[in-house]
Amino acid sequence: MMGLYRSNLCTGCAACANICPEQCVSMLADDEGFLYPTADSAKCVDCGICQSCCPVLHPVTHEGETTAFAAACTDESIRMKSTSGGVFSILCQWTFDHGGVVFGAAYAEDFSVEHRSVQSMDDLPELRTAKYAQSRIGNSFQKVKQLLDDGQYVLFSGTPCQIGGLRAFLGEDCERLILVDIICHGIPSPAVWSQYIACRRKNDASGAELTSINLRSKETGWPGYSVCFEYENGIRYTARGAEEPFMKCFIGNLCLRRSCYDCRFKGISRISDFTLGDYWGVWNQLPEYNDGKGTSVVLIHSEKGRKIWDETAKQVQSKQVDTAQCLAENTSAIQSPEMPSSRNEFMKRFTKEDFNALVGELMPPPPPEPKYTLLRRALAKLRRIVK
Repeated sequence: MMGLYRSNLCTGCAACANICPEQCVSMLADDEGFLYPTADSAKCVDCGICQSCCPVLHPVTHEGETTAFAAACTDESIRMKSTSGGVFSILCQWTFDHGGVVFGAAYAEDFSVEHRSVQSMDDLPELRTAKYAQSRIGNSFQKVKQLLDDGQYVLFSGTPCQIGGLRAFLGEDCERLILVDIICHGIPSPAVWSQYIACRRKNDASGAELTSINLRSKETGWPGYSVCFEYENGIRYTARGAEEPFMKCFIGNLCLRRSCYDCRFKGISRISDFTLGDYWGVWNQLPEYNDGKGTSVVLIHSEKGRKIWDETAKQVQSKQVDTAQCLAENTSAIQSPEMPSSRNEFMKRFTKEDFNALVGELMPPPPPEPKYTLLRRALAKLRRIVK
């Protein structure tokens, strides 16, 4: 039986469900909407394979040097459609150029989040934008293994715990497998996300169908990004990220999976080939890279990753930086979020009450920013204008 069944440490990576030789493990939602493995006792033969591939019980470790870069795609059209600096698209293009397949998180028809594979740049927009809900892995790990066995390149992107699950499932690394994880704040509940979509549809467009969601729109700039919902009747909802109810709930840690508050996959040294994230603080450390259009921080953990990085050098403007320094203002890379005292209360009430009102009650407005912070941002904006 599964070692972390219903445990607060289970990340829902689905490695156990993918590897079960009897196919008796299913990923089922709990009362908070998070997927957990559940075994059919009538089929289970107690072989222990599911437990042996759990990345929390049997973590894969990384041995080697990690190097860090500030980076931005030189193709501005790609960069502006990306969450940060567009580096993910560059790595995907390399994979497609080698006849490979890319796996990543995509929106389903109802805007729930699932892992999906694409085989060309034409389909990459499905994977490119930010999604802030835990994705359904399904049988993606099995598909990755089959593609690798067939001799194809595969790029698999996901949260660090999903990367851990895939590596544990495969049992070993492969030269044709490119693993890309993200600097992850934490994983919000799919049920909370679904509830919020319903709230937005009701409040914005009288229940009209959604046509698109962008949780990191750059139309108000990269640091001050916006959230945008668009509906089939032409109505458009937009709000600054810092003021948006769902984003406040997410950043405020109200709706995260319990394992996120004690994440075992944080840190600089990782088993992925690449770690991608926003280079928050670039305006202080590398102002010449801060044009308001998005800058990525890229951590490279393997010789395989460094080889690919060298081969894509012409497509990216980059500068090597100190690994610890570049994460100074993006501590989600190394620290678990703190569970707020109101977290459990929120998770009990979010299906029964108005979402916006509940977030407003349990997430009071933050204190005003210090004057020196506001002045620093104003000076950074002035430098960009002058430049």
